[in-house]
Amino acid sequence: MTGGGGETRCGVLGVGVLGAAIAERLAAQGLPVSAYDIDPDRVAALAAHGVAAAGSPRELAASSDVVLLLLPDTPEVLAALEGPDGLEAGLGEGSAVLLASTVTPATPQELAARLAPLGVELLDTPVSGGPVAAREGSLAIMVGGSEAGYERARPLLEAVGRPIHVGPVGHGEIAKLANNLMGTVTVLGIAEGLALAAKAGADLDKVREAIGGGSGSSWILQEWMPRTVLAGSTEANFAVRLMAKDMRLVGEYADQLGVPHAAGELARETFDRVRDEGYGDRDFSVLVALRAAEAGAPLEGLEEPG
Repeated sequence: MTGGGGETRCGVLGVGVLGAAIAERLAAQGLPVSAYDIDPDRVAALAAHGVAAAGSPRELAASSDVVLLLLPDTPEVLAALEGPDGLEAGLGEGSAVLLASTVTPATPQELAARLAPLGVELLDTPVSGGPVAAREGSLAIMVGGSEAGYERARPLLEAVGRPIHVGPVGHGEIAKLANNLMGTVTVLGIAEGLALAAKAGADLDKVREAIGGGSGSSWILQEWMPRTVLAGSTEANFAVRLMAKDMRLVGEYADQLGVPHAAGELARETFDRVRDEGYGDRDFSVLVALRAAEAGAPLEGLEEPG
């Protein structure tokens, strides 16, 4: 997974909030990085961080040893692969594709079989932690793929986080769906708990700090909320619409396996409703502000959807 100069040439396809942060982090680690996105302004904004622009997915693949895909869902991934200017047309033998999107486990399994005859290995490498963790190099990375493929990709993945090899292709996505089920249900409890404290007139920062050593604590409460809604901002680090999409995938996969998911279904319904109320492009932490407002204890920084 190295170019002629010995360094791994990295391509990032999809530079939204998370993809841009990953591209910045890889470039900051001294790796040659190029990027492509359907929005050229997103790519242009990365030039200041040393990230080169590719004119198409095919051009990105041709200039990369490893391509990271950070696209919303399976349809966007397939669209990026296909056509004369698609990613598949530019992939060379010995290169690798790291599918960092959250998708159904069948997607990486099917794509791995599709790309294998080209001499291209695909691993599913979904991540958790958001753009701040990406820039800090502390993302949780759940990897599905062969042991050999994982070992080849591990140095690159360690540049942006803490990879764990979960199992064969598709198992990274299984871990990510489980992660998002647990995390999204946790958000519901945080929103209602903080609304309770706000209505009672307590200092939310002190309440959060006090809970830090208790059974109600979580990474989302202690790390995510203080830099989003509790800081008066609901600018999307992870948008409500993406959380709703992920919970749809969780529900479909759980139904396929015959696994009960009543709490997950409640979470899906909740974020579907928040999205439909106009908050789809806000950070998921907006639920805290909405619950507090419903309780009659509104937080600062919440604006009505435009």
